[in-house]
Amino acid sequence: MLYWRRAEPEKTPGFPLLFLIDIPFLKKIQFPKFRFDLAFGPASFVGIDVGSDSVKVVQLRKERERAILETYGELKTARYFQSESGGGSFLSHSDQNVANLLTDVLRESNVTTRRAVFGIPATSSFITVVKLPLLQMDEIRSAVPFEAKKYIPIPTAEVSLDWQVLETDEQEKHSSVLLVAIPNEVIAKYRRIAGILGLELAAVEIESFSIMRALLGTDRGVTAIIHWGAVVTTVTVVDRRQIRMNHNFGRGSQEITNALARSMGITLERAEEMKRQVGLSEKPEERETAGAISPIVDSTLADIERTLTNYNRTAKRKVEKIIITGGGASLKGLVNHVSKRFGLETVVANPFARTIFPAFLQPVLKDIAPNFSVAVGLALRQIAT
Repeated sequence: MLYWRRAEPEKTPGFPLLFLIDIPFLKKIQFPKFRFDLAFGPASFVGIDVGSDSVKVVQLRKERERAILETYGELKTARYFQSESGGGSFLSHSDQNVANLLTDVLRESNVTTRRAVFGIPATSSFITVVKLPLLQMDEIRSAVPFEAKKYIPIPTAEVSLDWQVLETDEQEKHSSVLLVAIPNEVIAKYRRIAGILGLELAAVEIESFSIMRALLGTDRGVTAIIHWGAVVTTVTVVDRRQIRMNHNFGRGSQEITNALARSMGITLERAEEMKRQVGLSEKPEERETAGAISPIVDSTLADIERTLTNYNRTAKRKVEKIIITGGGASLKGLVNHVSKRFGLETVVANPFARTIFPAFLQPVLKDIAPNFSVAVGLALRQIAT
C-alpha cells in the first residue's frame, strides 16, 4: 500500500550530495534553534520513519519562519522483508532491502531534498531519568558512563551516549538527569543506508523526541503521549518540553488486528477496516467486534495506567493531558475510552498543525495525521524554532 501527495509543484534540487562524519542525535535534545547553510539553497529536509508496518516520509521547507509541507508518503513494508527471518526488527532487515523500500517511497512521494533525518525505533534506543548527587557539570559528565551501566542492557562501549540535567533539587540534594543511548550498530546501519541512497544524513533521532517536537510546540504543561505503534506502544511523559519518563510495552495495534481477524474469521485487511469503522462501539449490533478488541485495549491501558500512577506518585507536577498517536490512534472510540479511564483530557495527535499546507489537503491530513507524528517531528528537527 502506498499513498502520497505532493503539496507543492515539484522542484529540481540544485545542490550536491554531502555526507556528514559526525551525526548528531541528541545535540538538540529540546526544541532546536533553526540552523542551516544558506549555500545549500532552500532549507528542505525529509524525515524518514521506518516502522514495523510501514515507512513514512515527510518533506518540509523553512520559509519565513514557517515550516512548509512539500510532500509526504507512506509505504507498507511487508513485501520488502517477506524473504527475511529475524523477527521483523529494524536491525534484522538487510541494508539493501531497507534501501529498496526507501527508494520506492522517496520516488513515489516525489521527495526532492537529499537532506534526511532518520528516526530511531523505540526498541532500538534507551531513555531513562536517573538521580545523581548534586555535582558540578564536569563531575556529572564523568559519572554518567558509570551510572549508565546500571540501566543499559548492552556494554556502554557499544552505544552512543548523551545526557541532560533536567533539574536540581537543593533540598533533596540531587539532580535529575535524562540519560539517552543508541546502539552504535543502529547509527552505522543508517550511515550505510544513506550512502546507498545518496542521502546526506543530517541527523538521527529517537522517535520519542521527534513526536514531542511535532505535537507539543510551546506547550509547557505535563502531557502523556501514547504512541500506539504496530508492534510496540510507548508512553512518554513530557513536562515543560522535557521528557521525564519513557516506557515501551511489547504490545501494539497489530495485536488487535490479528485477534479481530481470528475471532471473526475475516482477512487482516477487513479487520483493519473494522477497527476504524466500528472499533470500541457500544452499539448492540456491533458488540461482537468491540468484544474482540476491548480486552486487548484494556490490557494495554492497564500497563500504561500503572506506569503513569508510578510517575504521578513521585512527580511534583502530575500528568494533565493525554495525546494518542501512531497507527493505533485510528481505532474508533479510543479517545473517549481513554478519557473515561484516566479522567483526563485526551486528544488524537495532529503533527501537521505546526506546518503550512494547501487547504484542500486538510481532510486527508486529518485522517492520516497520527501515523505521521514521527516523520513530521524528524523533518522539523532541523528547521523548527
